[in-house]
Amino acid sequence: MDDRFGRILVIDDDPELVDVIEEYFLGAGYEVMAAHRGAEGLMLAEQKRPDVVLLDIRMPGMTGVQVLQQLRLRAPDLPVVMISGAGDLQIAKSCLTRGAFDYVSKPFDLDHVHRCVAAALARGEGSGA
Repeated sequence: MDDRFGRILVIDDDPELVDVIEEYFLGAGYEVMAAHRGAEGLMLAEQKRPDVVLLDIRMPGMTGVQVLQQLRLRAPDLPVVMISGAGDLQIAKSCLTRGAFDYVSKPFDLDHVHRCVAAALARGEGSGA
């Protein structure tokens, strides 16, 4: 019934960045949910399970690393792509060992993010998610 490509949850405290990501992926045929805080993102993930999460590392309150840990406990097979600033690359890489699917560095090219999302969705389809 739903002809969209997948449901993306964006969790980032930068409203302008979230708007840009949301506009891009809506235009590409995805359903997009957005949260500006980690706890809000976890609630959305539980209420309406996304197919992939784009998750900022540095946020006030719950950090992206803490959100990733909670997502791994609640939905171990949910692909999570970490969004990192230049100073967060080591943290982003360590998130891969904690179960993140991939990471992208800010500033990023939306086409690159799209390829990461498509790869995460393809992996999710093969794992029975």
